[in-house]
Amino acid sequence: NDPGKPVRGSRYTLTWPSIATMAEERNTLTWPSIEQLPRAVCSKIARFFQVAELAATVIQRRRRGRPSPLDGKVTLKGGYRHSLHRLCTLCPVAASEKLDGTNVGKLRCGTLLGRRLTIEQTATSYQRCDLTSLREVDVDAAIGELVSLATGETGTEPVRAAIYGELMCNVGLFNYKANGLAKSWQAFGAVLEFASEEVAAAYATAAAASGLACTLSGDRAVRIGNNEAFGEVLRRHRVPVIATVAFGSLCEAISSQRAWMTGEHGEGLVLSIQKAGRSSAYKWKISREPQPAAVSELTELLEAFANGAGGKAVLIDQSIHEMIGNLHAVSTHVDRAPAATKQKKEARQAAVDTEAVAQAIASALTKFDALEVTFEAEGKEALNKLAERLCAEVLSDPDLATGDADEAAAREQVKVSVKRHVGQAFGAWQKSRHTPG
Repeated sequence: NDPGKPVRGSRYTLTWPSIATMAEERNTLTWPSIEQLPRAVCSKIARFFQVAELAATVIQRRRRGRPSPLDGKVTLKGGYRHSLHRLCTLCPVAASEKLDGTNVGKLRCGTLLGRRLTIEQTATSYQRCDLTSLREVDVDAAIGELVSLATGETGTEPVRAAIYGELMCNVGLFNYKANGLAKSWQAFGAVLEFASEEVAAAYATAAAASGLACTLSGDRAVRIGNNEAFGEVLRRHRVPVIATVAFGSLCEAISSQRAWMTGEHGEGLVLSIQKAGRSSAYKWKISREPQPAAVSELTELLEAFANGAGGKAVLIDQSIHEMIGNLHAVSTHVDRAPAATKQKKEARQAAVDTEAVAQAIASALTKFDALEVTFEAEGKEALNKLAERLCAEVLSDPDLATGDADEAAAREQVKVSVKRHVGQAFGAWQKSRHTPG
């Protein structure tokens, strides 16, 4: 994660420019991105359909004495029916609210970590939130207990460890202010880095046996997701943590939380699924959050179910059929919030959904400190560099579905949108400096 290292998305690669006023030290112990739940489920079912077709072909060719289509590249891996059913109907799930703020971690030594950069030791605020109370939170003891849950293994002391949480900078959203969450920091997980991949795997196995939701992240790191066991440890050490609710299966969780999601009580949920000693985390967002690819895939899957999917739909448990229906209902729910005014000409000519671009820009802005901090330090000189950095983030956003859009046109649309946003923010900042009071 050196300055100048490319930021990679599914289709795009851009390089961050260096901005002197931003801490040059990259955050190299980041909280990993998590998949959208609807798209992940659709992908797994689509793979099952592929494997079912392939298995039928294998059987037919065997009966006819013809060569099998299976080889080193064509396999049945990742599409077994029992694996799909176990994931959706048998694996326990911990659900927690996905708070809408900015991702901030705290190392044992006290250093604060933004999504992309470390936060300077002298900083008193970040994303317009005072850091005093967060700097006073002692995460060392909590991390120590998380580590001690694997005391049966040798050499499990991490090289680095951080508790991650949401810094609630978006004070006007949902009921954050009324619930006392505005400008607070709420933990949701931890990242522990070990000396080797083997040590990391040994820790993850031992900690999972103690009830923690562990996932190997990269070569030497373990991500600990939020569940009751994690929350108990943090609460014992007075670290504020997002509450979780336990469910017996993914299908049960989706059915139970559909009303909460369509009621728009929050941005969405994070679901941690425990399976075979490892955990997988997924985000499930309300329809107000643009997710055109998820809506398209869910709609296509429901249509396939309705048409029988070539005889394969009956092989999938009815509870999974109902789960897909619930996911689709949430993703297509009509929002209570008034729709943003769009310029028809721009919407017709856009290569990428304009709402999705706006959402990706909003997400990119939370990965660094507030733009005003850089404006204050560098003035107009920083505009182009800020725009380039935000463009890199937006284009690498896995939730920005570009579909079959022309790559050059998509890049240009994002570039124009980001430059407009940064320019407007700079103008508003200049105006505020000359406004009395």
